Amino acid sequence: MKIFNIFLIVGFCSITLADNSCMFEHPTKGVINLSSIGLRNGKPRFQDLSSPASSYYTYSFNPCYSFTENSCYNAAVCQISSDRKHSIILGAQDVSTWTMDSSMTPILTYTYGEKTVSITMICSVVAQDEFEILGEYTVNHYFMRLRSRCACWNGCTTPHPSTTTSRTSPATTPLIYYNECHYHDSRYGTIDLSSIGSMTGTPIFKDVTTMFPDNFVWSYNPCYKFSEDTCRNVAGCQMDKNRGISYTIGLQDYAYWVNMNATKNLVGWILYPSPPNNRRLSVQLVCDRSLSSHRLQVLGEGSVGEYIMELTSPCACWDGCIIPEPRPLRFRWNFWTITGIVLVAVFLLFLMMLTCLFCSKPKRSYPIVIFNERTPIMKGINSRHK
Repeated sequence: MKIFNIFLIVGFCSITLADNSCMFEHPTKGVINLSSIGLRNGKPRFQDLSSPASSYYTYSFNPCYSFTENSCYNAAVCQISSDRKHSIILGAQDVSTWTMDSSMTPILTYTYGEKTVSITMICSVVAQDEFEILGEYTVNHYFMRLRSRCACWNGCTTPHPSTTTSRTSPATTPLIYYNECHYHDSRYGTIDLSSIGSMTGTPIFKDVTTMFPDNFVWSYNPCYKFSEDTCRNVAGCQMDKNRGISYTIGLQDYAYWVNMNATKNLVGWILYPSPPNNRRLSVQLVCDRSLSSHRLQVLGEGSVGEYIMELTSPCACWDGCIIPEPRPLRFRWNFWTITGIVLVAVFLLFLMMLTCLFCSKPKRSYPIVIFNERTPIMKGINSRHK
């Protein structure tokens, strides 16, 4: 059954599922509807954003509806130079496709001439929609991410026009934050992988073989960077068994989480893109509170540049590896405690009585002798010498 699921995942990675840039309908998962995010006034919803690697170009994007900016007319995605002298259309609304990657995450792809833009949908329940420019990984292929409630399955099933960034009440918005080690959702708790990873610079899961015979071994370390062979400061590494070649397949700096919605019984994933070589490691998180250790199973290369692993651990559960705060100890009055206190009290009382007994003993009185300074003390001795 597991082998069948793996082939099913691999198959989904390359199948085109829809060609409507506004809406994606899946037969079992539901609907992704971006129509409430896009602006209908001819302007881009996300305007002039740059990638962390380079600020020479800025990018604008408007879901669902075409916009015009600079010399980009009727565009879905536009690239503009920093001096605003040059602008290029990277995508148009009428030429788009939807696909799903190895972790079943939807990807909206625009094609315009030789240009291709892939926008990964990241399900989020925070009020603010976020659009992230990852950059041009390969020539003419641009990668971006959209974080939104509407990027969730059935998150925005009812279209309604919106020109603001907030669609949920701040009073009901859950608190969500994450990094490469933790994912916290105020509704469910925290998934913490920090106790699994090794902090020594070596991977906790080293040279693991895949469930299918091949010529490679795989290493993975949650939370902390490691180095092995030519893989430097990575999250995942692939090497041939002869140690002749190695590949970086994931970086901690780019880690993000998907399907982290406990109410919909989704299986969570943590993904590690490696932009320099256009690879990505996807680790499925399987919760098992009965385990006393952690297991990693390497499923292999699902598609070109996509690597899949499965981590089974109690730390993959909500609050599975959270160390509870120590509770203050409640003092219990037992027999020996009470007996000790009584004995100490009796001893102190005895000392007080003994002290009072000595204090109350009458003192001897002595007569007061007053000496006259004019009368010599040695008077009898002086008269004898005379």
